Amino acid sequence: MSLPDARVRTPKPAVGRRDVRSAPLSPADGFVLSRVDGVSTEKDIVANSGLPDEQVLASLAKLESLALITFDPPARSSAATEPSAEAQPSPQPRPATPSAPRHEPPLTPTEEAALAEEVDLDPEMRRRVLIMHRGLKGLDHYALLGLEKTADRKALKRAYFDLAAKFHPDKYFRKSLGSYKPQMEAIFGRITLAHDTLTSKEGRAEYDAYLDEQRRARSIEDLLADAMAEVALAAEAVEREARAQEAQAAATSAAAQAVVPGPSTSVSAALRSPDPAVRREALARRLLAGRSASGSSSPPNARTSASSAVPSTADGMASLRRRYEERRTMAQASQARKYVTNAEAALAAGDPVAATNAFRVAMTLAPDDADIARRTQEAQGRADAILADTYTRQAGYEEKNGQWADAARSWARVCKGRPDDPAAHERAAAALVQSSGDLHEAARLAQRACFLNPASAAFRATLATVYLAAGLTRNARRELETAAQLAPHDGSIQAMLERVGKSA
Repeated sequence: MSLPDARVRTPKPAVGRRDVRSAPLSPADGFVLSRVDGVSTEKDIVANSGLPDEQVLASLAKLESLALITFDPPARSSAATEPSAEAQPSPQPRPATPSAPRHEPPLTPTEEAALAEEVDLDPEMRRRVLIMHRGLKGLDHYALLGLEKTADRKALKRAYFDLAAKFHPDKYFRKSLGSYKPQMEAIFGRITLAHDTLTSKEGRAEYDAYLDEQRRARSIEDLLADAMAEVALAAEAVEREARAQEAQAAATSAAAQAVVPGPSTSVSAALRSPDPAVRREALARRLLAGRSASGSSSPPNARTSASSAVPSTADGMASLRRRYEERRTMAQASQARKYVTNAEAALAAGDPVAATNAFRVAMTLAPDDADIARRTQEAQGRADAILADTYTRQAGYEEKNGQWADAARSWARVCKGRPDDPAAHERAAAALVQSSGDLHEAARLAQRACFLNPASAAFRATLATVYLAAGLTRNARRELETAAQLAPHDGSIQAMLERVGKSA
């Protein structure tokens, strides 16, 4: 397969562009979209995705048809191999030839070293295990099985049995697998989980809803991150506007100077110098000379020295700087008003995320404007609330399925959006303990939950659990005794107290 070298880009937000949150994307499409960084070519994305070539190309074609990505020259293929726009209104994936080599992401130095390990696996299988194991965390169930979200039960089972036949550790019974054995067990466990989840009607519905929440959260996070790029664009606009005003003022001054006695021809020549510093100094001399000529109602005293009659070049440069800063301030205010207007339009359309971005940019342009700062905080709060709701639903699914490390991250994101939500802090702490995560952070979260709701016996019990995991038995007993006073009939708290007493 001849893969094209066109760079793939994500278009900047524009009126009429489809919102990625509402686009009909499969998990594979979303995964491919996440690999678009504005620098990689189609060939790079195919090589680094770990998915089949034809699947990646189909996703790229779909993303292009939805106006979610664009391609830079060179063209993706010649006119001889691409259907015409009249014959084919939307791009279609190119078929793979049977002999086409599979493009896979390059191995890391550690993985390259693992290839030299003495095991009973051929080099191709070793490479496949390393790449498959590396991608386990980044692939959803569908992408892991190499299927679209619309795949039926028959296709799911066929894909599962094909992969299980390759990665089931029992296939290599009595063979030396070395460090590859735990990796193959992890791969087999994931593909089995994917099979069991997707072949269950209820499990698949819950998982699809979970993927939708993930995509929604990523989309919002990406949109909020776009504010930084927008700040840079706004700064460029300010500079352009200020320099345009400066150029206009210089032209006006030059025109006025043409009708009054002014600088020597050397100044005029300096104004055409390629050196910006020389041009600025000459402009200052001309402007001040013009000011002196036009601002005086009578000729200077003959006894007045030339140095006192003509302002210095340094004074002219300072005057230019003041004028430029004034123009720059005016340009910043103009740009800030534009972004405030955009933010108000976004709020009216029910899009607090876009409003937050616009207000953020306005605030960088007008940092001392208290009203813009207040409105930015309000919009940010609404955007954070939307994100918190999304992460709450994700965390619920992750807890239900024992994905405690993922649940800890989701609950932590909820806490960021809801800093005064005691239940979110308690769940984040509990998930960290379950996942053997950072116990210092777990203690901080549980303490925050108890501070926000000191009458909750359950929150005290969670804090005690954190202390026990950290080996702080005395602290755990203190929290359990407080919990027992708050809920004297709670048998689980009494049982924990008894266990702590026996272990003391």
